Amino acid sequence: MDSEEFFTAFLLPVCVAFILPVAIVLIVNLTKKAKYEKKFSFLEKCVENGVEINSDLLLDEGKKSLSSKATLKTMLLNRLAGGVCFTLLGLSFLIGNIFSQETDLPKFAIAITAVGVGLLVWYFVGKKMLAEDIKDEEQALQQLHNKER
Repeated sequence: MDSEEFFTAFLLPVCVAFILPVAIVLIVNLTKKAKYEKKFSFLEKCVENGVEINSDLLLDEGKKSLSSKATLKTMLLNRLAGGVCFTLLGLSFLIGNIFSQETDLPKFAIAITAVGVGLLVWYFVGKKMLAEDIKDEEQALQQLHNKER
């Protein structure tokens, strides 16, 4: 076994399966830590200079957390968009299979269509189950928006 075969057979899968995810987690954590340290040094300077500090900066809550996080309605609409895209993609593969002689394509197309239909079902069931929560969330966002004015 030469070095190129060793790389493609062993090192590449190990890098992709283990080293890459660890590197991504490390980068995300270091970025969060740097953001926290930057905020802490800013607040420390404010305290040293006697500047009044907004409590929302300390807690990372308030208008930022409500307005920037994904709402239930947004999450449901993402499910709807994903469901439509996957269903149409799967159906297009099934239609394309009629003109093709590929043997693995129908299984793949059926799997993609099933994922799309599952996301669509998830959207409609979630829409009924979370209707009251969505209404409450919209009222909270409206109150927050009115406070900003």
